[in-house]
Amino acid sequence: MRRMTRSASTPRLRLTQLYFLALLAAAAVCAPQHPPGAALQAPAVLLIAFACLGRIWCSVFIAGRKDSTIVTDGPYALCRHPLYVLSFVGGLGLALATGSMTIIVITAIVLALLFAGAARREERWLAAHHGEAYATYARSTARWWPASSRWSLPETLVVHPAVLWKAFVDAGAFFLLYALLLIAQALRTSGIVPTLLVLP
Repeated sequence: MRRMTRSASTPRLRLTQLYFLALLAAAAVCAPQHPPGAALQAPAVLLIAFACLGRIWCSVFIAGRKDSTIVTDGPYALCRHPLYVLSFVGGLGLALATGSMTIIVITAIVLALLFAGAARREERWLAAHHGEAYATYARSTARWWPASSRWSLPETLVVHPAVLWKAFVDAGAFFLLYALLLIAQALRTSGIVPTLLVLP
């Protein structure tokens, strides 16, 4: 049987990547009614940075252990799907940078649907392979909303450098997307790319 992290998540990853590409295309040809200034760009960058750092922190705990055991400490003590929560936060940061409320709402809906579906599939897999141990964890830990009162850290943790590097690269993709989004907006505002639509 193939490992869950290499097969079940593939459709969700591809759909998420396609949506972010669509977001870049929208930033290139759709102008917001009110161009985003520093008041929007600053919180957008903060959300993206928070998502990147959080995803790296999560990967330190989960990488290499996800299929073989139930991770219940660190960020996984706060909620069952911190990686999805942080990806959602990063996606909202990218959408916020466009300055369009329409794009922000669409992004929130699309990512919520994608991650909710992925979480349900993942939970079914974990329940089937870990039985009561996962059921106990699920009963005591919220799916999405972090509970700071449950924060716990192990005394020791094995970290694989290759895994940590991959986490940096994966998380850094949000900053790459942000840079590409700014370039797309600059091409539109300079007239190199035509504005096809104005969105609220």
